Amino acid sequence: MPISTRLPFLTMLALATVLPAAAARAADATPFPAPADTGWLVTVNAKAFLSPRYIGAKTYSVIGFPTLSFRRAGTPQIWSSPDDSINYAVVETPRFSFGPVINYRGGRYADAGHELNGVHKSRWTLEPGIYGDFWVVPDMLRLHAEIRRGFRKEDGFVGSLGADVVGRYDRFTFGIGPRIKLGNDHFIDSQFGITPEDALRNGVFAPFKAQGGIYAVGAYGSVVYKQSEQWSYTLHGGYDRLTQDAARSPITRTSGSRNQYTLGAGVSYTFGWTGWTPSWR
Repeated sequence: MPISTRLPFLTMLALATVLPAAAARAADATPFPAPADTGWLVTVNAKAFLSPRYIGAKTYSVIGFPTLSFRRAGTPQIWSSPDDSINYAVVETPRFSFGPVINYRGGRYADAGHELNGVHKSRWTLEPGIYGDFWVVPDMLRLHAEIRRGFRKEDGFVGSLGADVVGRYDRFTFGIGPRIKLGNDHFIDSQFGITPEDALRNGVFAPFKAQGGIYAVGAYGSVVYKQSEQWSYTLHGGYDRLTQDAARSPITRTSGSRNQYTLGAGVSYTFGWTGWTPSWR
């Protein structure tokens, strides 16, 4: 499993601006916990992932980034999976939440491997969309769905469906469940298709028109250790098996792999704040 490291400019910029600002704010913030039912609880998260360099790759890269989450003091923290996209709950009840979502997707470029010489690039993008959570059994069984679209025509629509069983033991919280990933024709063909022009430039691959549908099935799991009300630590990982045209593509069969793994870790620090800010998580 060859591994390369990359920390995009936006990640470094975010780390350089968000974390120092959050630390300064934490120094001046209300000692945790904030007074009951007043103010906000702010959580600063530092996350790192080991994942395929692009969808279908057999090589891996490490990426890190920070996030912030907010909730009203006195309200419980609702469990979420590390593979959920960044979201904002417009509607949130103990059983249901709904709102906008955004996800970053990396690209495939000229350094993807000599086998892909001449094949079109798949540029990185941001994918805004909507999400919905439904707790079949509160704090025990969650259903999660997202639908997103990148900014470019070739980015297409993508979706994900998942179910998670959540359990708590002492200071530990466990979550695990199946995943299904989907994409429309634009998305799948951009990621896995070979155009006639690609075939001429490459000289090895034949043209391949990839069709939309379910492109991966798998599972994701996580464990969170809560050291204190301020500090918690997360380990998580997942597996996807590419299916249909994503698995049949020459990009996958020749230079990639149907087996896609993700590993990750995170550290979170929570403090009280009496100001106001939207409840991103």
